[in-house]
Amino acid sequence: MGRSFRRSSLAGQILLVQVLLFAVVLVGVGAVSVAQSRQASTDAQERRVRQVAEHVASLPLLRDQLGAVAQARGSALALTATAEQLRTTSDVAVVLVADPGGRVVASPADPRLVGSRLPEPPGGERDDPSWLGEVSLGERRTVVARVPVLADDGPGAGPAPGSVVGAVLVGQERPTWGAELRTALPDLATYLGMSALVGVLGAWLLARRVKSQTLGLEPGEIASLATHREAVLRGIREGVVALDVDGVVTVANDAARELLDLPADVVGRRVDGLGLPGEVVDQLTRGPAPLDRPVVSGERLLVLNRTLLRRAGAAEPVGSVTTMRDRTELVALQHELGASRTTTQALRAQTHEFANRLHTISGLVQLGRYEEVVGFIDRVSRGHAELGGAIAARVGDPALAALLVAGTSVADERDVDLVLAPGTHLPAVSEDLSDDLVTVVGNLVDNAVDAAAGAGGGTVEVEVRDDGAGGAVVVVRDDGPGVDPDLLPELVRRGTTTKESSHPGGRGVGLALVQLVCHRRGGSLTLDRGQDGGAAFTAALPARERAGTRG
Repeated sequence: MGRSFRRSSLAGQILLVQVLLFAVVLVGVGAVSVAQSRQASTDAQERRVRQVAEHVASLPLLRDQLGAVAQARGSALALTATAEQLRTTSDVAVVLVADPGGRVVASPADPRLVGSRLPEPPGGERDDPSWLGEVSLGERRTVVARVPVLADDGPGAGPAPGSVVGAVLVGQERPTWGAELRTALPDLATYLGMSALVGVLGAWLLARRVKSQTLGLEPGEIASLATHREAVLRGIREGVVALDVDGVVTVANDAARELLDLPADVVGRRVDGLGLPGEVVDQLTRGPAPLDRPVVSGERLLVLNRTLLRRAGAAEPVGSVTTMRDRTELVALQHELGASRTTTQALRAQTHEFANRLHTISGLVQLGRYEEVVGFIDRVSRGHAELGGAIAARVGDPALAALLVAGTSVADERDVDLVLAPGTHLPAVSEDLSDDLVTVVGNLVDNAVDAAAGAGGGTVEVEVRDDGAGGAVVVVRDDGPGVDPDLLPELVRRGTTTKESSHPGGRGVGLALVQLVCHRRGGSLTLDRGQDGGAAFTAALPARERAGTRG
């Protein structure tokens, strides 16, 4: 047809459904009300016809006339006249008078019934002289009551006192459904109309409320948004965790479950009951975090960004969304690059130093002082050999020894003396411990050299020793300005730095990485004040067997 019909809005659909429901309920209520009214009318009719029948049967005049007709002493006309008078005054439809055998002798409303027998009781005993029920008289259903007529205690040769001389049947036509409905319709229409008005108004208000709560979105749009949201959450590699104001998880994508090691049923649970580290819980629940806030979770170094959610025009937040990235491998690569840069700087310094010495050697050769050239070269070679040999003799790991040799040259460039402590002694270690030692010593030495150089030069003392169980202990001391030991948890947890940096987010992760390495091996990182007023960091790196499952 080429025509498109616009679907009704969500509010319109809700309103339509509510109106239809109210219509069904109102029809049902109306039918029940009419049925109850009809039953109440039937009960009232039954009580009335019984009372009239008992009254008619108890009248002495009717008894005398019925007895006279039974004994052929009286005329049925007089009995019919009496019955008609009683029917009229009692406002009933039918009054029948029968003899003891049940044959009608008086029927003022319908003379055609004279001579016929009284109706049988519906579902009752045929010989029951007194009964109440609904029977067919002519073309209408009639509620009737049959009562026996007993003889009076009068003089004469009449029937014995108390004997049955006949029966009276009183009936009232049962109203039709239409009549019942017409009778109940005014009140029913009033009450149901008011209920319908209230219902429709309530449905309209509910529809507007739902529309405002759904931000005016229609069901198809909501379903589309939900589908796209699931696709986005599953497609992005960053972890996403959403919380409500009570700290209950409402959204957690697959990446967040993996990064934080969350259970499958995390949605609907409080974040502080998931067994996460305290610093992670703090970042997820306390205020908007600065950009790229690093935290340590298990064996990972995560960078979190938290945003508060507010409804339009509302001051109070309704929840928060936190995104997270795994920076563990990236930071490790950064520090490997830093170690390479340190080596490069050491080589540059040595190149400058060797150039000066080559100039010295060239001058001595030009002056013809060959013996002094040999002596100068011997002294230079012996000095470098002694430095490398001294470090290699006390540090059995080649990678760590090379790092310390390169660090010595870099420290010399910055007017800082890098020395080994008297207690330094480390045999050859496993490859995994060697990598962790390079990371820990490199970061702590860089921080110590920066602190000492910032104070105008000084000394950095490094102590590396075996812990006696296959692990290692690293102590780095400097005579710089020092750091308050109480600030270590903040420095490690928050990833803050006391250094000046022009690269936001690029500094302040060294100690966090050291803490991560120590935690992964089941060790610890502590901070004390140095003897000369500087800082003394101690890192314990147990062997993997001691770290257990935490490694």
